[in-house]
Amino acid sequence: LQPERKIPAGKQYGTAMHTLMQYVRFEACASLDELEGEIDRLTAARVIPAELAPKLDRNAILAFFRTELGRKLMTGKYIREFKFSILEDAGIEDEKILLQGVVDCALVEKDGITVVDFKTDYVTDATLSEVLARYHPQVDTYSRALERIYEMPVKGTYLYFFHLKKLIAV
Repeated sequence: LQPERKIPAGKQYGTAMHTLMQYVRFEACASLDELEGEIDRLTAARVIPAELAPKLDRNAILAFFRTELGRKLMTGKYIREFKFSILEDAGIEDEKILLQGVVDCALVEKDGITVVDFKTDYVTDATLSEVLARYHPQVDTYSRALERIYEMPVKGTYLYFFHLKKLIAV
C-alpha cells in the first residue's frame, strides 16, 4: 500500500482549470448558471474529481468567454488538446530536431488559426512581461506546428491568464 500522494494547492488549481477547459462545452459557458451546469455534468461524469470542482475559478472562466475570442469559440470550429510532433531543421546541415507539444485550444476559421494557451500561474501586472517572455517560445512552436499541419496561417496567438482574467496577445 502506497501513501496517498498529496497534490499541492497550485497544482490542484491548474489541473482543475485545464481539465474543465478541455472538456467543457464552450457553447454552454455564456452565464454562471450554464457554467455551473457544465461543472456539475463533468463532476457527475467523473471527468472532474468532486474535490477539485470547488477550486474552479468561475469568474475567470466566464471572463474568458466574454472576450471576443471566447465568444468566437462558443460558436466556431475549434480544436482542443491537440497533440503534435513535427521535425524542424536544426540549423545544421541535414540535422533535424523533434518538436512535440499539446495545444490547449485553437480557433480554426477560413482565414486562419488563432491559438490560445491557458495559464494558471500566479501572475501580477508587475511580473506579466517576464512571464510572457518565458511562454513566447512555446506559443511560437505551437504556431509553426499548426501552420504546417493545417496548411493555414496562424493569425494570432494568445495566452489567457486565469489569475489576472486577461487575454494577452503574444
